[in-house]
Amino acid sequence: MIAAASCREISLNALDQADHTFVFPPVPDLSSLKASLQEVGLLNPPWVRAVDGDRFQVVTGWKRLLAAVRLGWEEVTARVLPADTPEARCLLIHLHDNALSRGFNPLEQALLVVRLQQHWDRQTVIQKFLPCLGLAPSLTLLERLLALAVLEEPLQLLAARGRLSLPAAQMLASWGPRDRGAVAAFLEELPLSQSKQEEFLQGLDLLARREGAPPAEILSREEFRQYLRAEAGNLQAKAAAVRLLLQKLVSPRFSAAQQGFQTGLQRLGLRHHPRLRLQPPPAFEGPDFHLEVKFRDAAELQKLLEELGRLARDQEFSDLTSI
Repeated sequence: MIAAASCREISLNALDQADHTFVFPPVPDLSSLKASLQEVGLLNPPWVRAVDGDRFQVVTGWKRLLAAVRLGWEEVTARVLPADTPEARCLLIHLHDNALSRGFNPLEQALLVVRLQQHWDRQTVIQKFLPCLGLAPSLTLLERLLALAVLEEPLQLLAARGRLSLPAAQMLASWGPRDRGAVAAFLEELPLSQSKQEEFLQGLDLLARREGAPPAEILSREEFRQYLRAEAGNLQAKAAAVRLLLQKLVSPRFSAAQQGFQTGLQRLGLRHHPRLRLQPPPAFEGPDFHLEVKFRDAAELQKLLEELGRLARDQEFSDLTSI
């Protein structure tokens, strides 16, 4: 039988910053927590585990303790576990304390599943513990989290901030460190959604295999690096420009057809038409174009049909629908 934790005052000087159990990067913003401690005190005592002498390991509540240190406190009330408390029990305490109070970011989830697999089998981690982390009990999710756990710190911190998706992390785990480092610079600079991250990595991987050059070498080219050096400008526009550049390199014929189609729409006054929208066949493969017409009444419809009749007789429209 493991002894229960005792609640008592401990000295903050007895906490070794390097001697903790479940502390994960990055160090959070503690301003709101410090304000709360100053206003109402420590409502939920942290848990620590006794070690040799009068020192303690932090089990859970590290942010609370760090905020107290920064406020200049010398002692806090803590729940102290005996020195012989197994790490598995400490891990469960940390997991449930944080799951109830704040939840976990993707990096914390990844590092926790690594620790959980040291004490429980994979199926138990999936079925029992992934839901505690706020996740569906899925083997795919577990494998993505394990992939994130092996990445370098810059990429892990991007995941913690919501800037690197788990599918993208899994793709990067199969690459070498140099290639991952090159990609990290672009993910740090450019705002890319999950789908666009996957598109970017898939396109880069395809181009690398086609050219027989590693992704890092491709991204080191001036045509890509110029977007990292440009300090001014809209970040969304820079991200779109990088994606377009990669698309042109991966699919030059498709990109040329797409550019030609957009130019044709512009010449015909259809690119930003408020009532007419012309779309090409998917990937410009197949015979059928799609035309969307918006109208309020019969009179407006008649005018639009007349406009479409004029367009249908225009050689530029014929050329546009022959791309």
